Amino acid sequence: MVKSKWQAAQNDSISNRTGLMLMMLVLLLAFALGANGLNADVIWIDELASVIFMGVFDPPYSPAQIIESISKYARDHVPLYYFLGAGWTHLAGWSHFALRFISLVSGVLMIAWLYRFTSDTVNRHTAIVSALLMSTNVFASIFFHELRAYTLLLLLAVTHTWCYCRLASGTRPSKLTWILFVCSAIAMLYTHILGLVALAGLGMIHILMERGSGQSRAIMFGWGLGILCFSPYLPMLLGGSFALGERSDALAASELVDPFWLLLTNGSYVLLLPLAPSLVYAVRWKRHPIILRMLLFAFFMGLTLLFVNWRFDLIILNRMRYFLLLWIPCMILLAYGLTSLPRWRAITALFLFLWGIAGYQFGRSIEFLDYVGLIARIQRFPPLHEYVSHLQGKTGHGDYLIGFSETDNVNRAGWRRNFIADYYLKAQLGIDGVFIETGSKGSTITKRAWEIRRDVKWILDEHPYFLFAYDPGNKPPNADIALDIIHEDYIPCKVVVNKPDLLIRRYVHPVMDCDHQPAPIVYDNRIKVIDRFARYVPEFGVLQILTWWEVANEGLLDEYNVSMQIVTRDWRNLRQEDRHLYELPPWNVIELSTEGLPPGDYRLMMILYHRDTGEKVSGLDLASGEAGNILPLLAFTIEPPE
Repeated sequence: MVKSKWQAAQNDSISNRTGLMLMMLVLLLAFALGANGLNADVIWIDELASVIFMGVFDPPYSPAQIIESISKYARDHVPLYYFLGAGWTHLAGWSHFALRFISLVSGVLMIAWLYRFTSDTVNRHTAIVSALLMSTNVFASIFFHELRAYTLLLLLAVTHTWCYCRLASGTRPSKLTWILFVCSAIAMLYTHILGLVALAGLGMIHILMERGSGQSRAIMFGWGLGILCFSPYLPMLLGGSFALGERSDALAASELVDPFWLLLTNGSYVLLLPLAPSLVYAVRWKRHPIILRMLLFAFFMGLTLLFVNWRFDLIILNRMRYFLLLWIPCMILLAYGLTSLPRWRAITALFLFLWGIAGYQFGRSIEFLDYVGLIARIQRFPPLHEYVSHLQGKTGHGDYLIGFSETDNVNRAGWRRNFIADYYLKAQLGIDGVFIETGSKGSTITKRAWEIRRDVKWILDEHPYFLFAYDPGNKPPNADIALDIIHEDYIPCKVVVNKPDLLIRRYVHPVMDCDHQPAPIVYDNRIKVIDRFARYVPEFGVLQILTWWEVANEGLLDEYNVSMQIVTRDWRNLRQEDRHLYELPPWNVIELSTEGLPPGDYRLMMILYHRDTGEKVSGLDLASGEAGNILPLLAFTIEPPE
């Protein structure tokens, strides 16, 4: 093989300095377009899987824990992206804005490597145009701000292809190139199963066109070493892929053609009119050796994907992202076709202008949502990232948020029975919550009123205090129904968040104070008082005691009783009330009469004891730090009558 096959065969019309300056602008554009979506949307179900595998609910996972989690719940996944994400959280935290930076940085680096690869093998003006086409392709740019591994896969694929072209060029490669070649192959395989598709494409080119080169056997050995390093993981990966089962809505090869070209050309088939003849012209008259290889690269990768889809019926309309690897050679081919035309600068500038307009319109169309997975569903979610931003530092243990959502998908169990709402509320705020479905447009609230009442009643039965949230500028029609039920038994307290598009108010049971601070108790037998509150009401002659219980297992409810006792300073028990523990959870209000007690100082004590043996259980009051098997709840004084 001669050196020119993998190196530029045309004179550049753009200087190296100019090319670098233009590429800086392209990279800034790619970064801006990707960063624009970092905090635009709530995460969707696949992104939820990513943060779960990184260990968001038990942060952060070790590599061994990540692999164990994947092997249990998603055996068709590979762990490298999750390793990087778990490590990144030590610096950046768990917000989706921070975690999506991994994809953004990978995407921008991919654009830079695409330029380097194309500049080395074709020329600089083709490299700039291909990088610009990739940066502004609306389908590819989605993954610049998605918490998934696709831009990392593209980066590794471009890097590996660049290494391959240097090794196959006939020049003496450096040791660093060989190391990067093998490492990028291993990393690509451990990033996504589609890494096998990229290796299959390059492998077929190598067998057909480069087999006689001096480096041929060494390259094959490098691939073999990469696959050998991946082989321990391969049985689990293939087993998980086979276990996916066939999709009844999978598309046939003929049905994939239209969406492929639509997404590749920024949603405009019309753009094929200048692209197709320009590419034919370039291939026919310019005959650049790398272009033939890029055509074959795209062809063999596409053929591999079609074979896999034919065998397993995996690709549906919203999984067109599986074809993203083809964007690498296709963007180079499209750019080469445009820049090979006479007066290419004017033609390319006009084309890029139309390309940008088409992409902008397509990205905002309803049709586009059909191709981007289940991302479309999050359009109807509340802005949960704003809830997190506004509530940081304003919530406490035991808080529960009641909000509203156009769809119930935000509450539905996803990966490992976690909700999307859990990621924002539990993982980032440390609280629980639920979002009441507002109903689809056109439905009548009268028809749904009984469901709202039922749902709110269930929530109130579980929580003595909570946060109530809604958008005052677009108030959900069933918010008033929920508020009517809440106002029957609860009192409004402080407005925690007061923004034009978000109002969050705290509500508490009337027994409690609005400024109450959580006061949990932890017992030795894995029974916990999540919170408690007690007060003396002299005008009624009663003590009101609210306790909120949590048990490790339901069997403990039948084994233990709770005793509330009024004692004097010298520990004489004057009055008490005992309840079975199963009568109390999750929360309960007990009223203990003080009628007939003489004036003086008293204490209210609580004892948890075994029903059969009477043995008291030791506990630790986390609010006061006091430990013992008889814990004080309240000190109060009965004044003498006037």
